[in-house]
Amino acid sequence: MSNNEIKFEIKEKIAVINQNQSGWKKELNIVSWNDGAAKYDIREWNEEHTHMSRGLTLTENKMKNLVKALEERGLSIDKRKKNREMER
Repeated sequence: MSNNEIKFEIKEKIAVINQNQSGWKKELNIVSWNDGAAKYDIREWNEEHTHMSRGLTLTENKMKNLVKALEERGLSIDKRKKNREMER
């Protein structure tokens, strides 16, 4: 691996947030970057997941803080729905 090469592994695909006209998708995934600890990651990817845009990476603790802030604004996550989806 050269100094400029970025290594990544998508550990879990959680959601597609949006898809633009060119086919790139903004996704929420759990990604390990350069063999590091896996983190929540929001960014756009091409269809083959070979190219990506700049994005936002959050540790589990930061993601929990984000979810809490959204819940305080009235945007709650229905845990029952999440559990049903995980059972599939």
